[in-house]
Amino acid sequence: MISGAACAAADVDVEETLAGESEIVAKESEPISLSAAPEPSLQLCTRPLDSGTAHRSRNGVGLHGRWDPGLHYGDFEPSEVPRRFQLAGITRGGQPIDDVRVHGRRLHGRFRNGPLLGDADWVGAVLNVYLLCTDSEEAETRFQARIDRVSPSGYELKIRDAARSSDLGEAAWRPACAASLEDPEAIWAVPFAEVWDKDGTRSSSSASFTFACPTSAIIKCDAMGYGDGAQTSPLRQTCTRMVRADYSGNNDPATIDGVLIDVEDNQGIQVRELEGDDPVPDLEAVWGPTGAICRNYPRIPGDRDPLPGLSKCSPADAAPDPSRPDLIRSWSCGPGSMCRQYSSAFVKNWPASGSGGLTQWSDVIVVNPNPTAATVKLSVIPTGGGAPLPGALTVTIAGFGTYRSYGDARWRAIDGKPTDENRPSSGWIALASNKPVVATHRTVLRTEGTWNAPARLIEDEPFLTSPQRRLFSSFYLKNWPEAGGKTQWSNVVVNNPAKSPVSIQVRIHGVDGSLHAFNRTLAARGVWNSYGDSDWLAVPNNNLARTAALGWVEIRATEPVVATNRVVHRSGSTYNAPVALLDDLAFSGASAAAKRLAVSEFRRNIPATGTKTEWSSLVVNNPHPEAVTITVTVHRNDGSGDLGSFTKVIPGSGAWNAYGDPDWTSIPATASGGRSTGWVEISASRPVFGTNRMVLRDGGALSSPVAQFNDDLLATPSSRGLVSGLYIKNWPGGEGLTQWSAPVINNPSAEPVMLRVQLRMPDGAPLDELTREIRAKGSWDAANDPGVPGDPGWFQRAESDGANHRSLGTIAISAPRPLIATNRITLRQGTTADAPIVLYEAAPFVGTAFALPDN
Repeated sequence: MISGAACAAADVDVEETLAGESEIVAKESEPISLSAAPEPSLQLCTRPLDSGTAHRSRNGVGLHGRWDPGLHYGDFEPSEVPRRFQLAGITRGGQPIDDVRVHGRRLHGRFRNGPLLGDADWVGAVLNVYLLCTDSEEAETRFQARIDRVSPSGYELKIRDAARSSDLGEAAWRPACAASLEDPEAIWAVPFAEVWDKDGTRSSSSASFTFACPTSAIIKCDAMGYGDGAQTSPLRQTCTRMVRADYSGNNDPATIDGVLIDVEDNQGIQVRELEGDDPVPDLEAVWGPTGAICRNYPRIPGDRDPLPGLSKCSPADAAPDPSRPDLIRSWSCGPGSMCRQYSSAFVKNWPASGSGGLTQWSDVIVVNPNPTAATVKLSVIPTGGGAPLPGALTVTIAGFGTYRSYGDARWRAIDGKPTDENRPSSGWIALASNKPVVATHRTVLRTEGTWNAPARLIEDEPFLTSPQRRLFSSFYLKNWPEAGGKTQWSNVVVNNPAKSPVSIQVRIHGVDGSLHAFNRTLAARGVWNSYGDSDWLAVPNNNLARTAALGWVEIRATEPVVATNRVVHRSGSTYNAPVALLDDLAFSGASAAAKRLAVSEFRRNIPATGTKTEWSSLVVNNPHPEAVTITVTVHRNDGSGDLGSFTKVIPGSGAWNAYGDPDWTSIPATASGGRSTGWVEISASRPVFGTNRMVLRDGGALSSPVAQFNDDLLATPSSRGLVSGLYIKNWPGGEGLTQWSAPVINNPSAEPVMLRVQLRMPDGAPLDELTREIRAKGSWDAANDPGVPGDPGWFQRAESDGANHRSLGTIAISAPRPLIATNRITLRQGTTADAPIVLYEAAPFVGTAFALPDN
């Protein structure tokens, strides 16, 4: 099936679609070979996650949606298999239901000689469903299905696993549509008077019908206006090919979850309405009922090509043509949308409350990972919403090149005041580009009210690429005590990228199991900031002394939004007390929650500077109402084995915090003084999310005062290509400080991996390259700090400014298997790689699907 529903594009008033997850049903004209197994097993309709066929089953391109195999099947997931339901043979309470048909997305029928059944009368009805399972490409297996509930949204449908009924009982009835964190209401199946064969081809039927899940391509295309009427049914078929990137038209999709697609057809049902002079991506492909008729670029660059040799699209293909009513044109820029990105904050000379005169300044770094030039437009949107400010900046970035806003007078005038570059202003940032780019927002706290005053703190966060309706963050902090007498506070900023208002519900889940919720409405392109908000501050205290509150934050929105959580350490016990430290952390989208997560660094009591030491800690959050079991494994950096492993049970809507946890603190030392380094993997029984906190402490104990901290989201090993716009070596940072970068890269696979690291100049020209082998479950750490087995060769690379023995550029990493990577940015008191650390920042690498070019 094809998953999801159409959603309005931010800043482009067109319908976009998330490529979804699919299943299909057999045409009535084909002979059906039924399985003779008296006790059919749904496990025949699953496949292991690590099987050779996992690409097809895991890339989120279902036609009907997926049934939910449940926890009883371990690491199995549903196959994408044809599915059809029989109109005949439906019963309820042993009585046959006659004259069954599908009309208006509802089931219609009656008991013999009785009146038409109402919706509630279908509860308990039993149907026959046929699945094409993985043990055969031809034979269908019959299962029983049951309607458990009916709502205006559809039918809650379950499929019986007869082979497991004796040991599972009622649990052998598995949900036909799987709810997701992003859409908890995705359980409702919708009937359609059509069937789809194993190649994804649609046809009508008088004997069978289709149930489609809310996450399906069928429903997505239906919501886009491609119904099953005579005029639109060809476009309905075309749409299912387009959404799933089924180029060949034989149910061989080539996409992943979360790719936003702009759509336009020749009947005027979907029309692109472009936003002013915003750059737009080139046409991706043109689609017909049998697949793509031409293609300019693959939806996922660097991925396999199921239809090599497909011709490029001509100008005639790209132009609207009413004489070809069954064609659809598509534009994409995945994963997510790397052509439409956002940063929750823009600050220029903005005071940092109570910080002794420090001011906040925004800068951006944009990397073009493409071999050809990219056009990028940066706009600032006022906090009250509405149109962007008049000083929008458009730049052209050379292939593999970088744009840095620092020092650019145009950037300082982006708020529409070119004659007053130090005028205080605030808002948030929208980025539009015609090619996928990697963007970072840097917030700097400076000592004075000028853009180039000395820096006291640097905070780097990737731009946000995937607006979603459900977002999570690990921290709600109100007056929470911190070592050294400071208090911790969190402050949330939610941004609405759409051109219409959006309603949000803010939900704070307390560590005591409490829930505090309130609603807000954001104007078109507006912002909600929790700073000083009475409802935000009214969360009940839940520590023993009832003087502070701790929990995590969930945002539910009627349309996709983005959000950032700012965690602040304050010198006082009020929300507006002087700022001592701060860190920004993007919210995690519901689709980013995973059963497998990783952390690049485990550090305990590692020497940093003077008396300071580095410590890491985790928070893992359970967004489900049911309990979740996690296994935490700390690996040695050299891949020679595990330092330790333990399990935890997190209650529903709860969290596990590693700080002070005896299992976490008893991980064996790798050096004297109880020091330990490694990296962490987390496996969970259900998708979870979380945060890694790296802390510089002024002392050698876990309770020593915090000198600095940095929070980063737990990551999934999902990309073989990674990019950072921050390659820095001995670069001036003001007041005698220098900036340095050093990646930490982890290999989560069970096999060694050869790593390729490419360094480029800001103009895209090659600078240097190196290769390293990382052992299975091992790490490569480029740093050269005390207590860290670094790579001295990292700091001996070619320099972009040889005369001053310094470098500035970008880092690109590729490997044959997915990796985890973090870029450690340090400000040092001196001009050597081992000079004392004054400031520390960790910036995650951003995954891309691009292969590295040859230097």
